[in-house]
Amino acid sequence: MIGIALFGAGTIGRIHARNVAADPGCALRWVVDRDLGRAEALAAQHGGRATDDVARALVDDGVGAVIIGSSTSAHREHLMACIAAGRPTLCEKPVSDDLDDARRCIEAANKAGVRVAVGFNRRYDAHHRAVHLRIREGAIGKVEMLHLVSRTNPPAPAPASVQASGGMLREKGAHHYDLAAWMAGAEPVEVFAAGDCLVDPGYSAYGDVDTAVLTLRFDSGALASFSFSRRAAHGFEEMIEVFGSEGMLESRRQPALGVALWTKGSMNEVGLHGSWYERFSPTYEEELRQFLRLAAGESVEIATLSDGVRAQAVAEAAIVALRQRGMQRIAKIW
Repeated sequence: MIGIALFGAGTIGRIHARNVAADPGCALRWVVDRDLGRAEALAAQHGGRATDDVARALVDDGVGAVIIGSSTSAHREHLMACIAAGRPTLCEKPVSDDLDDARRCIEAANKAGVRVAVGFNRRYDAHHRAVHLRIREGAIGKVEMLHLVSRTNPPAPAPASVQASGGMLREKGAHHYDLAAWMAGAEPVEVFAAGDCLVDPGYSAYGDVDTAVLTLRFDSGALASFSFSRRAAHGFEEMIEVFGSEGMLESRRQPALGVALWTKGSMNEVGLHGSWYERFSPTYEEELRQFLRLAAGESVEIATLSDGVRAQAVAEAAIVALRQRGMQRIAKIW
């Protein structure tokens, strides 16, 4: 039984708390949040003690691992504290809102020998994993093009949330840059981005966009395109298409139910999932199981800190490309 300290009692924190409480391999020992009342409410619901002091949780010998689900702006500080304390850590993406700080996290973790995973839970989606496996088996030959779509159903987050989340190209985009690199099996080298505020002009006050299209080039020569939007009136939409020299693989848009009604002259199907969490809730559960194995010292396939910083490097370059309206080289992370 691994004691877990959870940093952050917001939306992602609540997801992790619920999954920790339900998993027989771990128990929630601490909930840490700068809003002590919020931490106390989550601890009362799922177990453990509440505090607003990270250090108090990390000096507890009963803490065997940490999950960082705090706001993006706090990730680096919290991760460095976990590394200094020698605690295996699962950190939500992005690792930092600054690429140099993210690199320093890799250096610190490597020096301390601390195992750190990054919360790219979409790798555990059954459909995405099946595509990845078939690519590795050579089903479509050499990967040449990828197309990834992510459009979120309303309501979109308030524009002011950008100050804590890091913005759409970081917060939403990081998942998909990681998926593209994971499936392409290659390193991203340059990116072009175009975007605007087509949903809510309020995002522009915080230097963000709510609609974007990106093109990413890999060192293998493969190209990836991305279509992002903070609004999809028809439901949560996500799909991946991978085109290769010998064929194509597709992780399709998933309906809430695989049910269709056929009547004379018409066919009605159930629509898309109503939220991102409804679509991907099982992936968080599997991610936790793999992280517990990592914390126990086992060898597992999980997104590493380097994977997280790679996606961060793409995000930072994409933000510059968006502002400068041109192709941008992606900084090497090592």
